[in-house]
Amino acid sequence: MTYQAPKLNEQGTIDIDYYTKLASQERSEYIAQMAVSLKTKIKSFFHVKLPKLSVSH
Repeated sequence: MTYQAPKLNEQGTIDIDYYTKLASQERSEYIAQMAVSLKTKIKSFFHVKLPKLSVSH
């Protein structure tokens, strides 16, 4: 990991709003990934095999 100076606002202090928005965006992306993963896992428990269709009557 390389050192990166913190983003500063106009007053020269650490830009809290920037980091808050960044954290919120990353958290939302992570939660979305976990939801997809959970959906896939739950769906795998309910795999239904459809019966074959018979063409002879």
